[in-house]
Amino acid sequence: MRKIIFITLIVASQLATAFSVFAQSTLVSKSFFSVEELKQDFDIFRASLEEAHPGLYRYKSKAFMDSLFIVSKSAITKEMSDLEFTVFLFKIASHIGDGHLRVVPPKVRLDSLDEGPTAIPFQVHFVRNKLFVKRNFSELNDKDFLGAEIVSINGHLISDFLKEYLSFFPSDGNNQTHKYRAISAMRWFTRYFYILYGYSTSYEVKYISINESTFKTAKLQGLIFDKLLDIRKERYPTLVNEPPAEFKFSPNEKYAYLRIGSFDKGQFKKAGVNYSKFLSSAFKTLEKNNVNNLILDLRNNGGGTDEYGKELFSYFIDKDFDYYESIRMKKEKFEFFKYTTRPDAKAPKGMLKPNDIGSFDNVKHPNYGLQTHSKPTFKGNIYVLINGGCFSTTCEFLSVLHYNTKAIFIGEESGGGYYGNCSGPTPDLILPNSKVRLELPLMNYSMAVKNYVPKDKGIIPNHNVMPTITDIITNNDIELNFAKSLIK
Repeated sequence: MRKIIFITLIVASQLATAFSVFAQSTLVSKSFFSVEELKQDFDIFRASLEEAHPGLYRYKSKAFMDSLFIVSKSAITKEMSDLEFTVFLFKIASHIGDGHLRVVPPKVRLDSLDEGPTAIPFQVHFVRNKLFVKRNFSELNDKDFLGAEIVSINGHLISDFLKEYLSFFPSDGNNQTHKYRAISAMRWFTRYFYILYGYSTSYEVKYISINESTFKTAKLQGLIFDKLLDIRKERYPTLVNEPPAEFKFSPNEKYAYLRIGSFDKGQFKKAGVNYSKFLSSAFKTLEKNNVNNLILDLRNNGGGTDEYGKELFSYFIDKDFDYYESIRMKKEKFEFFKYTTRPDAKAPKGMLKPNDIGSFDNVKHPNYGLQTHSKPTFKGNIYVLINGGCFSTTCEFLSVLHYNTKAIFIGEESGGGYYGNCSGPTPDLILPNSKVRLELPLMNYSMAVKNYVPKDKGIIPNHNVMPTITDIITNNDIELNFAKSLIK
């Protein structure tokens, strides 16, 4: 108990630090809320998590969470803006260890951000606690700016930004690589910079060009996000036109290459690709040509349709199998729904069945129960390329593949928990006073795996291979090249 009290006191200190970040920022907000209003919202925030979150005690004990909630509420001693309160709640939610659980600023805030000329005009890449320019959408010359280290933006040191960002961005368990890769998302970098430092339509950027040591400064105009996408399409057309999956095989090569860039059903539909037929064709080609080495590239696959992960795995096992150990939900209907846009929502009839631990099993999920393996079965060597961009459905697939095969994993730790995640239906809870929102997943997915250590991480690769920013901007694929070298 003393350890729990000590840890929660540290958390209280971190929450107090969040206030000082805003005190030093350029944030000007007319939306400030009293201590009483904030505590009312906090009580709803806590009650909703305790009522509905299916993995609240997955990584932290009930005693720890109870103490955290008590200490956090007592730290509300002065009025806050909605953005300050967003960070405050985010820092609490991050201790739960759920990468799908997100605290979101009020809708009116994000609408003004997304519709205005606020998008930071470059895409970043995280390497060893630094941010580098991965894609350039500004008017700066690529030779000067691409690959540059970003030192500060609008006077805010990137080292300070990253310290705050990493303290509250959610991830499964104690995983960090998901946080590293998520900041590369174009909307998210602007969003989290805004949450911490306020609204801006221009950015004074201090940077160091690649292979140089002197500081440079440039004033960059923010972009409307649609304009940024147009520039991206013009400057990086191969990225825009990249299909959600591809399969390559050459009779002269000793391997085949299968990339699944997403498990999102919508992306396959948009691309005009039938996922099931695509997989069937690929594995028939492997069998027909007696291919013994397969490089499976799942880097930056953020997940999608649950069934797609299971269907891919079904080609790597020659018997029927369990994919999920369980899919559980605390209740059929929740009190906190009254704070969402669907107050009367409840599970479809027949979907949930009471279990012997007081919760409900989702017995209608297509991945529930014994699954049928697919033919032909690939029995050769599997080399899997992974990074922190692997998340959700992708990490479910990776866990089952790791547990049931001798696949070799190359890259960096995957971005999701080995034993499962909380996702599925995710209603948008709107706190009545501050209008801060909570995306609260309702399903606890537990994978049919065991005996993996550490229990609070993703897949730890057999070979840790990390590209430099030079590799990134010159398209030198060192992970793929490493896999080829193992095969040779």
